[in-house]
Amino acid sequence: QHKRREGTLQRLIAPAPYEIPSPCPHAASWPLLIETTAFTLYFFTWKLCMAVTLARAPRLAEVGVLGSAYALLLAFTGLGYVLFWVAHSYLPSPKERKSLAAVVLAFCSGGSIVMMTTQRIEILLAASCVTILALGCIGGGIHYGFSLVSYGSEFSGRALGIGMGVSSLLQYVVEAMGLTPVVFVICVVLSLFAIMWLATRPAKRWGREQDPAAKQAPVVGRRPITILVVAAVAMTLDYGLLDSVLVWKYASGEIVTAGLSKIVNALFLPLVGVLFDLKKGNLRSLITVCVMFLIAVATPAAEEDEWVGVATVMAGVYGAFYVMYLSASFMRIAPDTSRPEVIASVGRAVSCFMGAVGALFARPFFESCGVVATVGVSCLLSIICLLILLRDIAWGVTKGLGEDGVAFGGDLPRPSGPSREEALDTYIEKLGLTAREAEVCGLLLSTDLGVQEIADEIFISRRVAQRHIAAIYEKAGVTTRLGLYRDFDAWFDEGAN
Repeated sequence: QHKRREGTLQRLIAPAPYEIPSPCPHAASWPLLIETTAFTLYFFTWKLCMAVTLARAPRLAEVGVLGSAYALLLAFTGLGYVLFWVAHSYLPSPKERKSLAAVVLAFCSGGSIVMMTTQRIEILLAASCVTILALGCIGGGIHYGFSLVSYGSEFSGRALGIGMGVSSLLQYVVEAMGLTPVVFVICVVLSLFAIMWLATRPAKRWGREQDPAAKQAPVVGRRPITILVVAAVAMTLDYGLLDSVLVWKYASGEIVTAGLSKIVNALFLPLVGVLFDLKKGNLRSLITVCVMFLIAVATPAAEEDEWVGVATVMAGVYGAFYVMYLSASFMRIAPDTSRPEVIASVGRAVSCFMGAVGALFARPFFESCGVVATVGVSCLLSIICLLILLRDIAWGVTKGLGEDGVAFGGDLPRPSGPSREEALDTYIEKLGLTAREAEVCGLLLSTDLGVQEIADEIFISRRVAQRHIAAIYEKAGVTTRLGLYRDFDAWFDEGAN
């Protein structure tokens, strides 16, 4: 089989797709360690850049600018993930991907220098947004790589929790030791070069070599992904009610230090990873929804000066569950979808965009409507999230306490209808394809092979393969392979299930 070589920078922005390996439940190996290390360095760099901007912004302007700055940074992080999705879809050649990767890394390095040297709030925010945008783009590639390598592993939750916990602890240690401009730039540049070096490690090739012949058609449709996205929106708005208030209180000096909250968050993240790995991940939704009600308890505490420390600790605890759930849930089901490079980081993108909304409106709502209304909204969001995931929770408890089966990613039950492999045959019949067109269509929808590779696979010329593909697109009413994927997904969600 044809193997694409991935350059040092290419994989950071748009890793070349490959055939998804068969699940390997006990795969706590070097590939997973490499991806976990890269994730740790990325998350550490992102958190450090966020912290530096939020610490410097009130010094260069009034405290009131903090909410807007926080919202801006979260929004640009989300845009960075979107940039990765676009780059992966529309930059097919390795040369284009390497060029974009070089630009992204240059923006990260240059932006970090400007962030620590400028004395103007406009330049600080501009440099921070560019740096955060580039980091988000890198983060999209890292989420994608981690989801593929950890696919089916019973250690995925622990690996992700340890990575996030170590990054949070590193951020706290660096800030506690004195974050000078030189130290900050060195941390960012060294982390980027380490990520670049890790990108050259053959982690995905090792994963594929576990089963070189493994070919797996997508089995997750739009419905479960939509459910997870809606749950992510509810969780983010709930967490944002308290998080935005605490960030503003910290910037205004009402909270002397957030060190305890950071330590609690860092220590809880590995623990959450362990909990999420229990019963093959079937209890993650139940655990997270139960912890959501901590926000309702912590919100009143944030108003009283003597209890604000308790509120920050509770926020750190729930923050660990919240960020782990949004990352782990989507990354775990991503390899079972038709667009794993997108789904792997959808949870983080949604949390960033909705977090930006919360950063703008949470504190004004808290101050104008009072504690009672804020607690009511928090409880309502928790109940909405509970209702959205109720079927998954009930299914997870049944599976976790009874049978050994596991759904895709352990999040939502498998559909009761035909599998996507079975539905693919029906879809091909619906289009009225010839025998050879059916063969080509199956390869288009179930593999990542290019035109020449498809031609080699079924022993025809490239020109003939292109004619078959054009005929398939015409009969399906689409113009691109992406359109064919979407047409099949829409048909599968509406009819096959």
